[in-house]
Amino acid sequence: MGNKLASENEAPYPEWLVKFFVRSFCPPGGIVADCFSGSGTTIAVAVSEGRRGIACDLRDSQVQLTRRRLEGVTPCMFGGITEETTP
Repeated sequence: MGNKLASENEAPYPEWLVKFFVRSFCPPGGIVADCFSGSGTTIAVAVSEGRRGIACDLRDSQVQLTRRRLEGVTPCMFGGITEETTP
């Protein structure tokens, strides 16, 4: 699928599929939004293709999975906030 963390999501999909849509529908420097981020594939690919991304998910487990996936791909998007420091 392109990343070992993708297998921790119940519905992984390949990065090549995301690349097609990101390149087709979002200009370089544009913003890709993923409301069901799962393992973070869409945002990781968007960043690798020169786009910015916004990710969210209803399930905390998937938010944490996306955060783990994006740690090595993007600068800290969470302002240095960790679970230990959030109110």
